[in-house]
Amino acid sequence: MNNKYLLLADGNSPHILKWIKELEKHFDLYLISLNGVDVEVYKYIKKNKVFVLNKHTNAAGGNHKLILKIFKIRKLIKEINPDYLNAHYLSSYGFLAALSKGVSPHLKLIQSTWGSDILLEPFKNIVKKKVAQYSLGKADYVTSDSYYMSDIVGQLVPKKDVIVFPFGFIKIDTATIKKEKLIFSNRALKVFYNIDKILRWFQKQDNTYRLVIANDGDESDALKTLAKELNILNRVDFVGYLTEDEQTEYYQKSLYYISIPNSDATSVSLLEAMQYGAIPIVSNIPANREWILDGVNGAYFDANIMLYDIQVEEDFVKINQNILTNKALFPKCIQEFVTKVS
Repeated sequence: MNNKYLLLADGNSPHILKWIKELEKHFDLYLISLNGVDVEVYKYIKKNKVFVLNKHTNAAGGNHKLILKIFKIRKLIKEINPDYLNAHYLSSYGFLAALSKGVSPHLKLIQSTWGSDILLEPFKNIVKKKVAQYSLGKADYVTSDSYYMSDIVGQLVPKKDVIVFPFGFIKIDTATIKKEKLIFSNRALKVFYNIDKILRWFQKQDNTYRLVIANDGDESDALKTLAKELNILNRVDFVGYLTEDEQTEYYQKSLYYISIPNSDATSVSLLEAMQYGAIPIVSNIPANREWILDGVNGAYFDANIMLYDIQVEEDFVKINQNILTNKALFPKCIQEFVTKVS
């Protein structure tokens, strides 16, 4: 009989579904979700092992009311009696998991950090920092998708065992030959992601290029107004939220991919762009430097850089495919993770 493995996570997240698909091969899985559940989850976890408490969590914070669910969560953990408890997103599910660890003395607690929960939230105020330190301190293992994030974990809680791997691919698809002068951006339309800087930069580029801006956010209207003021609205396509298949189509068509947030963990969209042969233009931040070397397999963004000045190695597509094969095959990463925690 496989060991019982309880996920405390958002059952509607595609990333969690990816974890479930791989962990199911190794464990007897259970799930507690506060945000509902994707019906596909039931292909991998029996319905009687999925518990939905329906209390919406907000990735931006303000989740103090979640504490009211702690008694129900602790009761479920006691009933399930899992060997492993794996919480995803430190400042919400992770805190609840840390508060629940004592329910079962043999339980191994795995805290999976995602990005802003470790890079931003702990540094907003002393209370959030203490919550992060408490949640990390209770963990037997921590997972992170970049070495930069692991360093931050170490700053908050020294000498913690951190396992590093990205939310990668089931398999690496073949890169595509580019036939259109497209630049693709698909980060959220929020101040943090600097889409306004992308528009101002794009205004300077050859007018034979088109910029495709996907996704949505509270800056959507302001960005469209800016594109109009810059007189580039006829060269910019705001395509809104895309399905996975629609995003793949743009990766396949685009010559360049651009993503310039102020800070980040390993970006899944960056890895996807690398997979399909788009030239990445990214902000020069630690997590991006783990994947992109300026002038070799991509470029670091500068407000004054021109597309005709961007240089990459002739075989940059092969370089990126090799990087992904070695570092970002999710089944391989999960197998190594399972070996580590077993």
